[in-house]
Amino acid sequence: QTFCDELAVGRVPSMAVFAIALLGGCGGLAYAWFCNWRLKLLRAAIHEGRPCGPLWLRRLGCTFMSTCARLNGVKVASEGGEGLNAPSRQYIYVWHPHGFVSYVPAHLMGDMAVNGTPHKKEWFGTCIPLLLKLPFIGEIFTVTNARPVDRKTLESILGKGGTIAIQPGGVKEQEASRHDQEQAFFPAKLGFIRLAIKYGTPLVPVYLFGENQLYKRVSGFEWLTKLIRKFTGMTVPMVLAKCNMPLAGIFPRATDIHIRWGTPVDVGPREEDPSEEHVQEVFARYVAELQRLFDAHAKDCLPPAVAAKGLKVVKLSDVPGSSGAGAQSSSKGKQS
Repeated sequence: QTFCDELAVGRVPSMAVFAIALLGGCGGLAYAWFCNWRLKLLRAAIHEGRPCGPLWLRRLGCTFMSTCARLNGVKVASEGGEGLNAPSRQYIYVWHPHGFVSYVPAHLMGDMAVNGTPHKKEWFGTCIPLLLKLPFIGEIFTVTNARPVDRKTLESILGKGGTIAIQPGGVKEQEASRHDQEQAFFPAKLGFIRLAIKYGTPLVPVYLFGENQLYKRVSGFEWLTKLIRKFTGMTVPMVLAKCNMPLAGIFPRATDIHIRWGTPVDVGPREEDPSEEHVQEVFARYVAELQRLFDAHAKDCLPPAVAAKGLKVVKLSDVPGSSGAGAQSSSKGKQS
């Protein structure tokens, strides 16, 4: 049969589809092999407490992410705070707020981590493990010093003398994020406090003013967020992004970001199994420094209406399965 005969009976398109599917399958297998190899390199880097990849590649990844942010009109307009000039040593940076997608840590703080600013020591941010397994995002996060937020990883890095950055509120805070209310959630067991005490590492509160204003929350769809999380493991708050586009996480609203570093909170000498009283005492001092940091800069770094509401601090309930709060307060010292 001639080519025209094949075309007439529709076999050529079928063969083309088969070829494309074959190539796509081979590409998928190749990427699966590459991803497995990358994750193996990442595990080795975590075990040794070091970065993953050559410096030029890590800086290229940071440049790509910061360029994406600038194209969306998101930039670090100012950086300050009493902790900015703290001595160079091992720290645990604790950033607030989580925000709807933690856009600022992902896009604008990778460069700080790789270049060791502000305390002249390279450090590692953290994210849910799933993100490091996703195509493209996983590759970018791997080279920009993002690490899975699990205890084994955190202890491996801290045990090697490394500095980490964590967000204690996690998905609970992400689900509750609002553009019109600043909030800081804390887990019931205060694992980040216990970890800091175990390694004798000071806690540095870092407030990202403007993170919550990158998107606008749409109320009434909390059930959908929970449904998506149940089936995918990812938290996706219902938001409006640039030009009121729904769920457009990669297109945030143009916003100036103001990063403020708090005074390091000393946790005392290393202690493997600290008493509950010690944990609560360190936590109280940490919250006091966080609120002081917020109060000192909110008026200059947030929309007036948002700054006037203060910082809402929420400690999650100790009751298993509860999504309620055990304690709440505002930066004005009121209890609710």
